[in-house]
Amino acid sequence: MASTKDTKTISLRSSDGQAFKVPEQTIADASAMIKALLDAGHATTDVVPLPNVTAATLSRVLDYVNKHSSDPDDSESVFLPRHDRPLARFDDDFVNVDDNTLFDLITAAADLQIEKLLDLTSKAMAERIKGKTAEDIRKRFNIVNDYNEEDAEEVCRENSWAFE
Repeated sequence: MASTKDTKTISLRSSDGQAFKVPEQTIADASAMIKALLDAGHATTDVVPLPNVTAATLSRVLDYVNKHSSDPDDSESVFLPRHDRPLARFDDDFVNVDDNTLFDLITAAADLQIEKLLDLTSKAMAERIKGKTAEDIRKRFNIVNDYNEEDAEEVCRENSWAFE
């Protein structure tokens, strides 16, 4: 028979108004933010608003949390070699999304303080820009270069060690 602690739920409300009922212990084990709210008694009766997380993103985050909560060996870091991580394929598929979705997942992981998800999504983003020039990164993420040519040359001269 499940204990009361196992069956208690908490409601999370996305930025677009959708509420998700999730097992309290499952989300508290994954999210330092939710755990702190529960420990302080702030999340026991109300819905927890997540103003920076859409329903689509929250749904994906909860899929991640549920998948990882059911794995008894999930105490290992995403920075271990792939063959040592039982959920490596799931994680690879999880972050195989467009850049905007990955940014949304990074934001949600940071807001909810889900360390393993933040590590996973940040690592995926780092892999996407690894070996790219500053100009390639600007193009990929639509970042305007606010340096004129003279300023850019000066920065390169002052930081020549970074370009070696």
